[in-house]
Formats: sequence, structure tokens, C-alpha cells
Amino acid sequence: MKRKIRLRSIIIVFTIILFSVFIFLFYQSLRITNIYVIGNNILSENEILEETNLYDYPKISKVNKKTIENELIKNPLINKVNIDISIFGKLKITIEENKILYQDKNGKYMLSNKELVSLNRKIVGIPTLMNDCDEVKDKFIEKLLLIEDDILKRISEIEYKKTDLDKERFLFLMTDGNYVYVTLSKISLINSYNEIYPTLEENKGILYLDSGNHFEIKKSNKENEKE
Repeated sequence: MKRKIRLRSIIIVFTIILFSVFIFLFYQSLRITNIYVIGNNILSENEILEETNLYDYPKISKVNKKTIENELIKNPLINKVNIDISIFGKLKITIEENKILYQDKNGKYMLSNKELVSLNRKIVGIPTLMNDCDEVKDKFIEKLLLIEDDILKRISEIEYKKTDLDKERFLFLMTDGNYVYVTLSKISLINSYNEIYPTLEENKGILYLDSGNHFEIKKSNKENEKE
């Protein structure tokens, strides 16, 4: 009786070991079958894959998630990375990019992490900062993050226009030809520009959001000549 129990135990243990070896060998043979890149807007999927060495769809066992994450995070445009691999060979790369806030007069791009970088491409839909604003730059960058993406795309140029009374004053040139004065403490008011614009009735001029929220219509050349 004891011999039968012992033999049964040996068979069970042997079966478990054999099954484990089979699973291990099977897993070792599995390869990446699909790669998905999620969350990228500036970087293309090919650019991301070039930095991961995943083009040859390696075996899952050869893929080190931490190594891939560390390689990708070296790119200044990438803020966060997360890698997921399923047992079916599906690899998902989730990217959180740093936002590009503006281009400076030297052609470099300011990122949301306050890093100024050169890029091998032209980025459209962002404003150009026409002059230096070093004394308020950190706060300026933080406040730019409050501007909604669709509004930021409507700003063509930014000029630092401090006064003796307000050292945080800026002038925005909009893509429609209007000018908007803002101060950093009230910069979020620019998010209402899409609602304000129709009320201007196609007039061009200067919108003062830094004080009084009033609009001054730009005089034509003929009107200036009459004066």
C-alpha cells in the first residue's frame, strides 16, 4: 500500500516537473507578434521602434521591459513610458510625451519639463517667443501649461512686454491678426478666446485681457491719414 502511494507521488511530481519544463520551453520559443504604440503625437511609431530594437520581433524571453523604458526615456520628448507584454506576444508601448510650448528665436523648442531642445523637424501649431523673458521664464512656462491646446495653436507669436507696474505682461499675436495683452496671473482668460472672437465681428485690433478686458479696434491707414 505504501509502495503504491509512493509510486503515485513520484508520478505526480514527475508529471508536474515535465509540465513545467514544457511550459518553460514553450515560453522560451514565443516571439513578439504585434507591437502597439499608444499616446504618441509628435514622435512617429517608427521613431519609437528605432530606439527599442524591436524591429525583428524578438523572443518574449529576450525582451527586458525596464531596458526598453530606460532607452525611450532618454528621448527629451518622452516624459513617461510603460511597457506591457501579453503571453500571446502582444507588446504595448504607452507613451506620455512632454508638451512643446513654444519655439524660441534661435529655433529651439521649450518643453513642458522646462528643457530647451533642438529637433530635426519643424513643429507647427506652436507660437514663437520673440524675445527673452528670463526674469519670469519659469513662471511663464508653468502658466503656458494652463492654455488649452486649441488656443495655443491660435497664437502665432509671443512678446514679453513688461512695464514698471507689471513685470509679467505679455503680448500675443494671434493667427487671425489680432493682438492680446495678458498678464501671467490672468493667462487662463485666453482660453475664452474662441468665445470672444465672434463678438469682435471680424474687426482687427487689440484685446486687453490684462486689465479691463476691452477691445480696441485697429484703425485703418485711411483713418490715420484723416487724423
